[in-house]
Amino acid sequence: MIDYETRVADAMGIFTEGRRRLKAMAEPDGQKFHIGQRVHIAKDLGETMIYFNSDVDATVVGVYSHMYGGDDVESYSLNIDGIGESAWYQEWQLTAIEE
Repeated sequence: MIDYETRVADAMGIFTEGRRRLKAMAEPDGQKFHIGQRVHIAKDLGETMIYFNSDVDATVVGVYSHMYGGDDVESYSLNIDGIGESAWYQEWQLTAIEE
C-alpha cells in the first residue's frame, strides 16, 4: 500500500511536470482561451460542479492537454481572483473578458 507521503510526492511531481510543459511547449491547437487571458466563470456551472466557484473572474493558467498531454483542449485550470487556482472548468463555462 502506498503511504500518504508517497502519494503527495507523486502528485507534486506530476504538478511540477505540468508547469514545466506550460513553459516549454507551445499551446495546443484548438484551445479557445490562452494562457494569461482573463475570463469570467458562468453563474450556473451545472449540477456536477455546485461546489466550484462561479460568477467570478479568473486568469487562464492552461488547458489539460497542454499540462498533462492528451487531446482535451476544453478543460481549463484557472487562477480565480481572490481565491487561487482551481481546475477543471469547461470551455462552455467561460467567457472572455474584453480588456
